[in-house]
Amino acid sequence: MILAVDVMGFENDVSQAINACYQFCQKNKDVFIILVGDQNQILKHLKPNHPFKIHHCSEVILMTDSPIAVRNKVNSSMYQAIMLVKENKADAVLSAGNTACYVFLTTLLLGRIKGVSKSAFMPFMPTRNGVGVNFIDVGANKIVDEFDLLSFAKMGKIYVEKVRNIINPRIGILNIGTEDDKGLDYHIKANKLLKSESSLNYVGFIESRELLEGKIDLIIADGFTGNLVLKAMEGTFKTALYSLLDTLKKPLFGWLWFLMSIPNLLTVKNKYDYKNNAGAIVIGLNKIAIKTHGSADKKQFYSSLRLMKQTVLANLVNVLESEFYEQPKQ
Repeated sequence: MILAVDVMGFENDVSQAINACYQFCQKNKDVFIILVGDQNQILKHLKPNHPFKIHHCSEVILMTDSPIAVRNKVNSSMYQAIMLVKENKADAVLSAGNTACYVFLTTLLLGRIKGVSKSAFMPFMPTRNGVGVNFIDVGANKIVDEFDLLSFAKMGKIYVEKVRNIINPRIGILNIGTEDDKGLDYHIKANKLLKSESSLNYVGFIESRELLEGKIDLIIADGFTGNLVLKAMEGTFKTALYSLLDTLKKPLFGWLWFLMSIPNLLTVKNKYDYKNNAGAIVIGLNKIAIKTHGSADKKQFYSSLRLMKQTVLANLVNVLESEFYEQPKQ
């Protein structure tokens, strides 16, 4: 298995991506990684007998670049990493770079599966009952209509059934309330549309406070709302963890409480730490592409690499191609 990793253009140091690749290759001997980026910067962080191939690029797509402008940055690391997959020189691509540019270039260069109206970001999140939930979309599309949400539901259902082995997954649309008349116009139209789709186990609207309770297997949203909710949950977890650690500043009782609670704290931390599930599949493309946070560190890159391997092994694109069809617009 060959994975192309764009190690440039994100907010952290390039060493975070490279060190994650080192660790991943050590634990996954069946994986070969191509590091895509400025060779001079990459070599600074490599040992003499490193296991990687370097694909040198002289350009970088910046966080301030616009999608239209980057189509001419053909020698950028993001562009070249995607091209490696397009040309079948790699099985999947990973980037932590500019989100809008990544969506644009993966769609432009890799294309969408026939019948898919929009590709979308789909991460996995842990839930209280230990089963987990997939969330689509969390940042690829700010504007959607009811037919896009139907498309997301169908793609997500196929993934949850075929990859996570959950039969007839429960699907809900993220909204501000559970009543049928709540939300924006496209929420109300999508609610009716999904209810009429017999192939989906659609349970209706779901509120954000219930997302991690295990009541649902697949959450549907537009990318703007999904991204806000995802980052709010990540921030809430981090704040809650730091608040617990603040108890160490208290006298003896704080220390005693902390020492007795270490096993439980570690369990909760490992379960809900978003860095352990930092990657999102760009679902709906003709090839496999994974996106991780622009502020990704070693841990986040590592979990994204793990998702890449799982997605390749699941043969996701072929599964979607064989089972997905577009609901005709009426």
